[in-house]
Amino acid sequence: MTPELRRVLDGWMPRPAFVLDRHWNFEVLNDAARVVFGYGENDRNCLVTFFTSTRYRSVIGSWAEKAPDLVAEFRADAARFPDDPRFERLATKLSAASPVFAELWRRHDVRDNPHGVKTILNSDVGEMAFEFTALPLADRPGDRLFLFNPKPGTSTRANLNKLMAGLRLVDAG
Repeated sequence: MTPELRRVLDGWMPRPAFVLDRHWNFEVLNDAARVVFGYGENDRNCLVTFFTSTRYRSVIGSWAEKAPDLVAEFRADAARFPDDPRFERLATKLSAASPVFAELWRRHDVRDNPHGVKTILNSDVGEMAFEFTALPLADRPGDRLFLFNPKPGTSTRANLNKLMAGLRLVDAG
């Protein structure tokens, strides 16, 4: 990860941001993404965490509604790299670990969604809804930078400020 991109993520604080590679592995996360979304040290792949972590499932608002979209988006990414066997290996592994993923994978739905809303249920501050944008990184084919902003008209900004008040922010200066 370049120092410049790391500074972008740190500068996005206190809002969540992360970079995923083409296989949905976390390349880098800022502290807000770890705290807000609850990603731990063992969470290496966004898709695997979504479908196999009971902890993560319990904090995602509308998990069952989001699951088909995520699988369709992963299939769209796999279609961009048809000669990359790691997509099929990951899909096979996830199908074995998650019956829900297996059922959705068999549908063959494809969807590209560079924008959306992610809702989190936090036990300390309540519900938080974030709009996100996924930006492709030109020098890293298949990698995307995800930037999250509090959804307007919600209490997310205030809840985020309460949640992040204890963190020491990185000086991007």
